[in-house]
This record gives sequence, C-alpha cells and structure tokens, in this order.
Amino acid sequence: MKKNDNRAQPFSIQIRTTYADLLERLEDLNAGNAMARLTSYTLITKAVKGGKYLYAQGRLSDGTQRQVYLGPLDDRGKALKERYLQARKDSASEIAAMDMSAKALRAAGMASLDPVEWRVIAALAAEGVFRVGGVLIGTIAYRCISGLLGAKLSSASAFTADVDLAGKTIPIAVHDEVASPQTALERLEMGFSPMNEFNPAYYGTRLKAAEGEFKVEFLTPLIGKDKGGALKIRQLGVPAIPLRFLDYLIENPVPAIALGRKPVLVKIPQPARYAVHKLIVSRERKPSQKLKAQKDLQQSHELQQILRQLDPEALEEAFDDARSKGPGWKKRLDDGQKAIDRLFR
Repeated sequence: MKKNDNRAQPFSIQIRTTYADLLERLEDLNAGNAMARLTSYTLITKAVKGGKYLYAQGRLSDGTQRQVYLGPLDDRGKALKERYLQARKDSASEIAAMDMSAKALRAAGMASLDPVEWRVIAALAAEGVFRVGGVLIGTIAYRCISGLLGAKLSSASAFTADVDLAGKTIPIAVHDEVASPQTALERLEMGFSPMNEFNPAYYGTRLKAAEGEFKVEFLTPLIGKDKGGALKIRQLGVPAIPLRFLDYLIENPVPAIALGRKPVLVKIPQPARYAVHKLIVSRERKPSQKLKAQKDLQQSHELQQILRQLDPEALEEAFDDARSKGPGWKKRLDDGQKAIDRLFR
C-alpha cells in the first residue's frame, strides 16, 4: 500500500482560542441547564377570580405543554418577570455571539456535521442525553476530537450515516436524572424505528430513519461474559449492544463542540483513549473488514501524531493504562502499532 504522507495540521492560535472560548461559554450556558431552558419557556399572565397570576409555560421533552405557577402578579411578581425577561434577553445575546464564533470556526475549515447529523445530535443534546452519561463515539466523535485538539485530521472528513451513542448504567444513588433518546428522535419526525436484527435479543439497539440509511446505534461496555443479549442503559431507557474494550474508551469523557447550524455541547472520549482504543479495535476486525481496520489505524495514527506534539503525557498515560489491563491488551496494542508502521511509515 502506498505510504500516507498526510500529517495532522494544527489550526492557527486564533482559531484554537476561539474554539476554547466557545466551549467554555457553552459549558457555562448549560451549567445546571437553567439558562439553557430560558429560550424554550415563556411567562404568561392568567386572570383567576379577579386576580392576576404569573406562570411559566414551556414544552417538555415528551412534547406536552406544562405550566408552572410562579405567584401573584403583585410588585414582587412584576420584579420577578423583569428579571426573567432580562435573563432571557442576556441568554439570547450570548447564544447569538456563540453562533458567530461557530460560524468563524466553520469558515476556517474546522470539521463540522452535515445537516442530518446535526439535527440528530442537537435533538439528543436538547433531551439531556449527554448530561446523563451519553457519549458520542465513532466518526462523528472523531470530527469533534479534531476541533477539540485544534487540528485538521484528514480522516475527520470521512462519510458516515451513523450516530454511535455509548453509555453505561449510572446507579440512582449517583445520578437519578434520566433522558430519552427515543423521544428526541421521535420529535424529529424522520420515522426512526427499530431495525430488524439477525439476533432478536438486540432488537431496539439500532434505530433507522424512514428514508436513506441513517442510523442511531446504542452501545454499552461488556463486563464479564457475553450472554448474547442487549443490556439496558438505565438513565437512557434504551437497550444497547455490549462491546468489549468500550469501558476503557468512555471512561471520564470530555466536553466538546459539535459544529453545525449552531454549536452543540456534547461528550466524547478523551482523544488519547480514542487513539489507543482504535489500535485495539483494529485487531478485532474480521478479514472481511479490512478497510474498516485500515480506517481504525489511520485515525489512531493521526491522533498519535498530533498528541505527541500537544499532549504527549496524556498519550503515554492512555497507553500505560491499557497495557496494565493484561497481556491480551498489550499484544493488541503492539500488533496495532506494527500495522501502523507498515501502512504509514
């Protein structure tokens, strides 16, 4: 195979600074999810038995309307209304400023999502999927990693028709909030429905849009022996395909920006863990999946290149953690690195 001379190219310091500022502002806006909700709720006044009362009205994740009583429209209620309207105005201004920053990042050539990908990711984020432990993996996550690292990665432009969403059950004692990715997909009115599976035990783990080949797949770590069935992610309420080595990939995920029509805050794997995991996955591919194995190796190769420049300690730590898990892990890593040497060096 012809040697690949493509190297990861860092963006300018101005673009990387713009990204870092936008990410921080998105996190601030989503902190506690309070400010983020301001744009979807309105204040209304209702007259009841000669008195006037203040309510907040908005749409819940299941599509139903809800009204929350705030109090009588007296001096205190009027002051509350003024504060609410001002906070809503400030939130709208902040969102407009962030949209401009995202536009500058896209103009600079930072990897972004196509319209369909963005619609799906934005709907999942609005539902709170990433807030309760959902993690993007796969090609879309790789594009997000490209922006997070502030570097152009050649394989970040690869086409995909999948959203791969990983997660593991979080005990109620640790996190009792839930989100419904299925509800989020239904609101898109794209006709998402469960695919027919070769193994009926996996029914519901993959949803496909009515038109085209676009799919959303739910995945979760395989702990212990594979019993041949799906495992439910409690806080997402979905069955998921259990996979070996996935627990390593999604440990301590990091926030990142999914660029599209508007910037969306998501969770993705740590870039160094992604690079190491791709080495392992490449060794698990079947002979019929040769092209997918080469794609795994290319992504790992590109990430290792840029991480050796930007954060070599994180890369070394990720390798050390994987190797410490046993000789089987170490052999896969060593074999993967040898394959990279053959293909790209």
